[in-house]
Amino acid sequence: MIRTALLGVLLVATTASAGVLDMTALGQGTLATAQAATGASANEASFGVSGRRGAATFQTNNTAGTATVELQQTCMQSGGTSTNWISLANTSTTLGVGGGLVTVTSPGCSYRANVTACTGCSVTVTATSIGK
Repeated sequence: MIRTALLGVLLVATTASAGVLDMTALGQGTLATAQAATGASANEASFGVSGRRGAATFQTNNTAGTATVELQQTCMQSGGTSTNWISLANTSTTLGVGGGLVTVTSPGCSYRANVTACTGCSVTVTATSIGK
């Protein structure tokens, strides 16, 4: 009985890890971990709508092959799910094995990474909230 309950708690904890990262409370969060295909990151970083944070950085690291990653933003939600993602100009980065960094001043709303091209890639993206 206790094992079943513990397993249920572990499954819920694992499932809950994907989703929205509240960047007004967190200093740093992972949007994608070893993503090996095109598409949006598993997580999104929410900075709220106030724009009170000083800045945000989005650091991308590719450990294999090549990848192209862009930053997307939305201020729209429907039933708690973010919708209508827009690609931000000048944030698309093509990477071999290596990293890239995008900084956003006074971030507001939600952000995610979108891998638009992947050839044997393994992409990790970390969001960091700077200042208040």
